[in-house]
Amino acid sequence: MDNKSLNVLKGLTLDIIQNANGGHPGISLSAAPILYTLFTKHLKVNPTMYNWVNRDRFIMSAGHGSALLYAMMFLSGYQLTIEDLKNYRRINSKTPGHPEITTMGIDVSTGALGEGFATSVGIALAEKIYEEKFNKKPKNMFDNKTMPLVDYYTYVLVGDGDLMEGISYEAASFSGNLNLGKLIVLYDSNKSSMDSLTKDTFTEDVLLRFSAMNWDVHYVKDGNSINDISNAIKKAKKNKSKPSIIVINTIIGNGSIYEGTNKIHSGELEKSDLEQLRKKLNITSMPFNVPKEPAENIRNQVMNRGLMEYEAWEKIYNEYKTTLNQVQINEFENILYNKTNIDLNTINIEIDYQNKELLRDSNSKVMNVIAGLLPNFIGGAADTSVSTKTYLDGKENLSSKNYLGRNILFGVRENLMGAVLNGLAISGFRPFGSTFLAFSDYMKPSIRMSALMNLPVTYIFTHDSITSSLDGPTHEPVEQLSNLRSIPNLYVYRPADIKELIGTWNTIIRDKKPAVISLARTEVKPQEQTRETMVEKGAYIISNEETKLDGIIVATGAEVQIAMSIKEKLKKENIDLRIVSMPCMEKYEQQTENYKENLFPFGTKIFVIEYGSSFGWEKFVPSSDYLFNVNMFGKSGSKDEVLNYCKVNIDAIIEKIRSLI
Repeated sequence: MDNKSLNVLKGLTLDIIQNANGGHPGISLSAAPILYTLFTKHLKVNPTMYNWVNRDRFIMSAGHGSALLYAMMFLSGYQLTIEDLKNYRRINSKTPGHPEITTMGIDVSTGALGEGFATSVGIALAEKIYEEKFNKKPKNMFDNKTMPLVDYYTYVLVGDGDLMEGISYEAASFSGNLNLGKLIVLYDSNKSSMDSLTKDTFTEDVLLRFSAMNWDVHYVKDGNSINDISNAIKKAKKNKSKPSIIVINTIIGNGSIYEGTNKIHSGELEKSDLEQLRKKLNITSMPFNVPKEPAENIRNQVMNRGLMEYEAWEKIYNEYKTTLNQVQINEFENILYNKTNIDLNTINIEIDYQNKELLRDSNSKVMNVIAGLLPNFIGGAADTSVSTKTYLDGKENLSSKNYLGRNILFGVRENLMGAVLNGLAISGFRPFGSTFLAFSDYMKPSIRMSALMNLPVTYIFTHDSITSSLDGPTHEPVEQLSNLRSIPNLYVYRPADIKELIGTWNTIIRDKKPAVISLARTEVKPQEQTRETMVEKGAYIISNEETKLDGIIVATGAEVQIAMSIKEKLKKENIDLRIVSMPCMEKYEQQTENYKENLFPFGTKIFVIEYGSSFGWEKFVPSSDYLFNVNMFGKSGSKDEVLNYCKVNIDAIIEKIRSLI
């Protein structure tokens, strides 16, 4: 019956692809035995309670095989209908071209190849943390005969393309170092990509490569054997001290007249090919008419095991709660369901108004306050915390010997860091990661996925302008701020001082949205006029004109103090300026037209000061003459030398404003 059911899965997948006039039949045919075996023999899920905390996770990193995944989910009992399958790749459907987290039962929007694999590392790490945190309490409750409260595997399907991407190396290295033993990667080794066969592009020994990175490795010679694949998964599940990869030898487009070639990678099947394939699979029914008995065989295997596991877990959970007080119950539920909220405005954070302080030092103070209030606040740096100052004091380092540490040592792995943060956020954490702004370029795919999935990940980038001058133009970000602001659903904050930092973090924690905090390598003194509570507006007046409004300077970050200095100097020349701090352009854009008009009265001359690209600022000003930005690469030199070179030193700005007013 398993072989009949497998053929039904393949047939339904082909129906989905043909109906959509395209898809990826190659991986759908080669990986069908893998998904069938995993779902029917091993995966612990309850399709009727798809977000059950203790379910196994499945991430289809090779997301172009989504038609196969949707067919498998439908046959397993998830809330997908035949109509949903017929709407594959259509707008607003539950079955988009690549898996998206908005579809019930999809654990991750996998994005570009390799990204899903890397995100799964964060999900597997979350499981380890929860095991350590909750399975040991109440004391003596759990033993070898009792199901632990948190105990799930993270399975990932990857293809050749996933493992060619550099992020997969970062993911494998990081997870091997942390001994993430319940991470199991299923590698559909069909030896083909879109342009060519892998004999031309990807010839290393994957088993040796992963073995060298502390992985448990397995090989399945016959990728069509349900029994062999199942046995390999059983062996991988037994090794809980190392992550596992199972290399499964498959044939792309298995059964097609183009099997084994890259011609079957994408598109739809030719009519003659489809007909001969259906004949091989013994499918005689009309498209989308699923034979009852084979379909029930799949659903019963998945549902029966899942319901049994769920009911057993629910019993354990209810027993667990009887031994805890409400505070402890809340701790469990707040972390796993991300319910905790705080208000930093009610917390006394020491502010020194007399002395200048590096913005990253100010940020460190705020972060350490948050760490004491949010138990799910966790993160680290890409080997830069000494400079970015994002280390959580007294919270220990997370390691294979201490999964309760809340400082993650990511090493020099920026893109992996972002993907792991996404996996942690999906799992209920409020994660953060940090590095220099210039290196955000390494992280763009992961940041984009944070925004696409609407995950509460906070990216902290320091050394965010040409004032990071001694290291030269390679380390002086110019275009990065505008790049980040161009990403939909990402909130980019550039606070002026510790007060705006408090307001920034307060807004981020409350909104639970993907965010960037950008900090200059500059000492600033807290401004009397800045206000924590106004950050949520995105922009506000910090210094009004005294008698007449000659112009408005909009500034962000450390440049706000430059704007204030310019105002004082020009006041002596009877030029009366208003200063507007704009810590978050995206928040400002959400305000009412009335609010915007009050900030920027129609016809008023507006100037912008920000030591980065002018891209995006043009909408505020009448011409580029009013922009004091940097549209060139910097130089290696002192801060003043570089500001002079880029013509954004105070004297140059004052001279230009004077001439325009």
